[in-house]
Amino acid sequence: MRDATDLELLQACVEGNRRAWAVFVERFTRYVWYLVNATGRRYGLELAEDALADLHNDVFVALLEDDRRRLRQYQGKNGASVRSWIRVITIRRTIDTLRKRRGGHLSLDVEEDEGPRAPTLVDTAPDALSALLDRETDARRDGLWALVEQLPEADQTLLRLLYDQRLPVPAACAALNIKRGALYTRKTRLIKRLRALAAEAGLIEASDGDPP
Repeated sequence: MRDATDLELLQACVEGNRRAWAVFVERFTRYVWYLVNATGRRYGLELAEDALADLHNDVFVALLEDDRRRLRQYQGKNGASVRSWIRVITIRRTIDTLRKRRGGHLSLDVEEDEGPRAPTLVDTAPDALSALLDRETDARRDGLWALVEQLPEADQTLLRLLYDQRLPVPAACAALNIKRGALYTRKTRLIKRLRALAAEAGLIEASDGDPP
C-alpha cells in the first residue's frame, strides 16, 4: 500500500480501506501541517501548537465526513494532482476556521505553493531510537526500518510520523487521534520492542543500553 500512487491511495480510501487511510494520513500529514501553519502566518497569526494540531486534525476529519464525501469529489480536472487538491481543501478549511475566529475579516485567496518546510520535533531531546539511528551506518539504518515494517500498521505509522517525517508531537497526536501521554507510552513500548528485534537481527548488541 505504501507503494501506491496518490490517486490509487485516494481511491482505496474512498472504498473504506483502513490501511490505505493510515498511509494517506502518513503521506500528507506533514504537508497539511505546513499549509495550516503557512496560512495562519499569511494573515499575521502565530498559531500555538495546540491550535495548529486542532486545525490539522480538522482537515483529515473533514475528508471523512458524510461518508467520505470530499474524498469522492476529487476528479483531477485540468490535470490537478491529489496533492494540489489537498492543498486547496486545507487552505480553504483553515481560512474558514480563522475567519470565524476573526469575525469574518479574512479574504479567501489561494496562492502558489512554495513547497513544504520541514517542521522540527517538539521533543528535541535525544531518545533511544533517534540516537540509535544517528550512530548506525546507512546499512544498519535501513535494517532498522526493515524491522519497523514487521510491526503492526498502526505502530509503523506512529514511528514514521515521529522519526521519518519528524512531525511535531501535537500534529502526530492529532493525526493518530490520541493524547500526548498515550503517544509517549506507545512510543516507549515500540522502541523497546524495536530494540529487541534489532538485537535478535544482530544490528545491535543485546546489552546496548539506552543513551543517557
